[in-house]
Amino acid sequence: MSDPRVLLLHWNRGRWRAKDRPVQALTENACETWVFAFNGEFLNSSIAKPSDLAGYDIIIANSDPIHLEKLCALSASRPASCKWVTLLEGDSLEYIKPRPYIRELLDSSDLVNCINKYSESFFKKFTTAPAKFIGFPYPAEGIRALATPFEKRRKDIFLAPMLLSRWLEYFLIKDLGFPFYGYEKKITRTLKTLYRNFRRYGSNNSNYFHNIVRLLYKDPSLQLKKETPLADFFRYNGAAHLWLNLDHRYTWGRYVLDAAALQIPIIATRSTGHAEDFFAATMIETEFEVEKALEMTKKLFADQEFYRDVASVPIEQFDHLRPEVKKKELMQALSL
Repeated sequence: MSDPRVLLLHWNRGRWRAKDRPVQALTENACETWVFAFNGEFLNSSIAKPSDLAGYDIIIANSDPIHLEKLCALSASRPASCKWVTLLEGDSLEYIKPRPYIRELLDSSDLVNCINKYSESFFKKFTTAPAKFIGFPYPAEGIRALATPFEKRRKDIFLAPMLLSRWLEYFLIKDLGFPFYGYEKKITRTLKTLYRNFRRYGSNNSNYFHNIVRLLYKDPSLQLKKETPLADFFRYNGAAHLWLNLDHRYTWGRYVLDAAALQIPIIATRSTGHAEDFFAATMIETEFEVEKALEMTKKLFADQEFYRDVASVPIEQFDHLRPEVKKKELMQALSL
C-alpha cells in the first residue's frame, strides 16, 4: 500500500486536512506531523463517531487520558480493514500508574507507537499488541530556516518548560547575572469559554496564569512571554544564547530537537530521549545534576569555541526523522 488514507485522532480542537495547511507543515513539531507525513486528516477525539472512521486505512489515535473509554469504543468499531495505531503521547511515567481503559485500548491496537526510546521495553511487556519506538516525523529543514546566526544572538537564557510546570531551571541560573525568560499560557476568552474558565479558575482574566507566575516566583527580573505561533516562537527563541530543559519526564523531547534544528545549545536530561544523540556534550543524567548543569551554563557563555562546537548540529543528523522515513517505518511496522 503506497498511499494509505490516514486519520489522526487528538484532543486538540477541530477537523482539518493536511492539504489545507501547507504552511503549518513547515514547522509543526508535535503529533500532527503524522497528518502531514501521510497527507492525511485530523479530527478532535471528543467529537469523533464510529461513522467518521469509514474509508481510512490507518487511524492514529493519541492516548488522551480524558478520552480513553471513548477511544476504546472507537477502536472496537473500526472497519475490519483499518489499522489502529495508539500513539503514546505524554510522559511515559504516567503509564506505570494503574488506571482504567488504557490496557484495553493498547491491546486492541494493531500497533503501539512509543515516543520515548527508554519506554519501549516496558510497553512490550505492558500490552499484547506490538509496541515499537517510532515517535514522530520532524520538519528539521523548515525550522532550520528560522535559525539566527551566531553573531546576532542575544545573551539570554530560555527556560524551556512552561513556568508553572517546573521552576528547577530558574533556580539553577537566577544568580548568574544573565537575562532569562520563559513562557506561560494565557486564558482564552470567547463566548464558549467564559463559563468554563470561571468554573475552572474562578476568573476570566487573560493574565490569570501570568499573575500566578509573578506571585510564586517573586522575581521582577524574570521576563514572562506569552505563547505565539510556532514560526514566531522559533524566530524569537532561535536568537537566545542557550536553552535549559532539565526534564524529569520521558516524553518525545521536542525542545531538544527544536534546539538542534535551530543550532542553539541546550542543557537537557537523558530522559528526553534525544539529548545523547544531539547534545551529548551538554547532557546531564538526571534533573538534579544541578552543579554540572551550572558549570556547563557558565562554559557556554565563556568559551565561544565550545559553544559553536555544541551548536553545530548538521541537518543530515535529522535524516532518520524525515517524514518520508517515518512514514515508511510506520507502514513497515503495520506490515503494509
